[in-house]
Amino acid sequence: MLGYAIRRILWIFPVLLVATIVTFFVMHNAPGSPWNREGRQIPQDVREQLDEEFGLNQPLPVQYVKWLGSLLHGDLGTSTRGANLGFSTGERVTDAVGSAMWPTLQLGLMAFGFALVVGIPLGLIAAIRRGTLYDYAATGVAMLGMAAPAFMLAALLKLFLAAPEFHPDEGLFPPSGWEDPRSWVLPTMALGGLPMATVARQTKASMLDVIHADYIRTAHSKGLEEARIVQFHMVRNALVPLLTVVVPLLGMVITGSMVVEKVFEIGGLGSLYLDSIHFRDYTVVMGVTVIYAAVVATLNALVDIAYGFIDPRIHDTAVTA
Repeated sequence: MLGYAIRRILWIFPVLLVATIVTFFVMHNAPGSPWNREGRQIPQDVREQLDEEFGLNQPLPVQYVKWLGSLLHGDLGTSTRGANLGFSTGERVTDAVGSAMWPTLQLGLMAFGFALVVGIPLGLIAAIRRGTLYDYAATGVAMLGMAAPAFMLAALLKLFLAAPEFHPDEGLFPPSGWEDPRSWVLPTMALGGLPMATVARQTKASMLDVIHADYIRTAHSKGLEEARIVQFHMVRNALVPLLTVVVPLLGMVITGSMVVEKVFEIGGLGSLYLDSIHFRDYTVVMGVTVIYAAVVATLNALVDIAYGFIDPRIHDTAVTA
């Protein structure tokens, strides 16, 4: 098992390498330049000086190897956005990413918690009370979550719960920002809507499989109380398959918050990433890409390792393959 876990962790590094290579060469071959944006034309001599300062006059393979070498030393480079805007800030990418990381992590974790706290009970109710009004209501909420994209849900929540036109007392919640707990509510609901629906549907499906299992019928035949059967036999066994869904969902909400951050004007990694693409800030784009790829690859590896512990046949198959 230890060997399987080590091999799975080591696979993270090739994944990161491929992600950075693809992002690096796609960004550098995209139309436009860090120095000519929003209709501004920087003089040719200034452009050449900036290219030399930031190493953009070198062949792309050389630029990538140098960037990769700096990354291995913990240096993500210097943002080009200051020069783009006509001044030099000298902001380190590490500092820019570090200051934007906390709002994104906080938003992602709260949206993930919202998905679990709401989605699991909905799925359990829909399965245990199958065919009743509770089932239809829980399933309806889950279907709404699946049908509403994050950007639409964010816009609707902001319109009806934050717009002063509907609520003269400055709205029920702040329309933007990330300063106080009240401003966390709407972004959390918007980002957690789809994951909540996914968790609810998976929980219901798992519970329905468990309900018809032989050991559940045996528990009923022994005369065990219904509440005890549900708590100690149904729920515990039904939640195991959720592992394949829940852990990747955490990566999804952390890396997929760009639109929600833009709608609610949250200065997180998503907003930084979109702004950096707009300004062709290659170094910041690469820095955020490394973080996103590392989060997704690490969580997927943890899922595989956890399944290896739950079902030893998985890592046994990997060894013999």
